[in-house]
Amino acid sequence: MAYVIGCLMAGLSFLVNRLLLKYIGIKVVISYSPVVEELTKTLCAYYLAADILVTHIIFGILEAGYDWFNRQNGQRGIIAALLSIVGHTLFGGLTVFVFNLSNSIFIGIAVGIGVHLVWNLTLIRLSN
Repeated sequence: MAYVIGCLMAGLSFLVNRLLLKYIGIKVVISYSPVVEELTKTLCAYYLAADILVTHIIFGILEAGYDWFNRQNGQRGIIAALLSIVGHTLFGGLTVFVFNLSNSIFIGIAVGIGVHLVWNLTLIRLSN
């Protein structure tokens, strides 16, 4: 089930992010996108009793595939793809860890969102 959720949420994220980028602009990457991504993939996995970490990893792999095939700048595309996998694995791992500590999926998601926001902001600053 986690594989299906990861795939569906990656597709949904792609569509929502594309729409948000069109109407709001690049600031979406450090504002709305992490919130939408973390909420949708984690809550779907949680409520459907799927493995939350696997869902995040699958999502990261699919995002890496998108980064890889849409790379405009050879080496940077490869790095972006690797960082997608590492990042989403980290977000999922932290979400699960905090969820297990706190027994609250919402606290786990809040931590995942916070780390995702900081991650995106850091990567954008480093890439400029």
